[in-house]
Amino acid sequence: MALKTLLGIKRQGFFIPHRYCNELPITGTLPEYSALNKIFSKSHETQLDFIKQINSYADDLKFEDVVSPPGPRWYQTWFPRLDGASAYTIVRKQRPSKIIEIGSGHSTRFMAQAIKDEGLNTELISIDPEPRASISELKVRSEKITLDKVDMGIFETLKENDILFIDSSHIMMPGTDVDFLFNRIFPIISAGTLIHIHDIFLPHDYPLEWSWRNYNEQQAVGTLIQGGNFKIIFSSQYTLTNFTKELHKGPIGQIHLPNDSYETSLWLKKN
Repeated sequence: MALKTLLGIKRQGFFIPHRYCNELPITGTLPEYSALNKIFSKSHETQLDFIKQINSYADDLKFEDVVSPPGPRWYQTWFPRLDGASAYTIVRKQRPSKIIEIGSGHSTRFMAQAIKDEGLNTELISIDPEPRASISELKVRSEKITLDKVDMGIFETLKENDILFIDSSHIMMPGTDVDFLFNRIFPIISAGTLIHIHDIFLPHDYPLEWSWRNYNEQQAVGTLIQGGNFKIIFSSQYTLTNFTKELHKGPIGQIHLPNDSYETSLWLKKN
């Protein structure tokens, strides 16, 4: 795979020469981003309030681990516990008229269940060439294409409390989905749109065991947050670090978390 990419036979990744790469710290060893931590700390009350909202759905979040597709289940590592609970909660509380999801699978199941339980008429659109879990039985419009082939005009239809849900390649390079999202789509979506980005560990580094993935999306997210045009609504990682006691008072403490899984949802609202 690497050789084909390097020789220009078939692009299957990125090879970026960097003279001092061997001298750089390895992913997972970087210190906390202190400026970002200050911004996250200002969202304490908002995040505590969101935990209360999750807790209000304690009975509804008792999904069975043995449930058959397309129902949501907890025993999976792709979109575990707090991520699933937060997606379910925000859909029921904010009652969006439209959700556009970039990257689909287990998250789609949680949001579809929330739409059903709340009795909403939400239009759920999935853009993913290869969903990571079956969604064919759900009431969802599935576009099995890459983001660069989507008509950008669809994102201008998102209104206040509608959702742009992102769990894509996590790679910020020219022409990738992350590039399209941050530099073409975020500028045109309406104020009040809710944005979810997955696999975000801010204000901390990615974990050491993920260093081989070479993700760099959260570096772009950090810049986005510091720009002041996006408000932090909820962060799974920040909540786990700072509000463990509050979390375990509710349903989260009773939900199984599989080994080797990370809860990494970040919810923002465009100002």
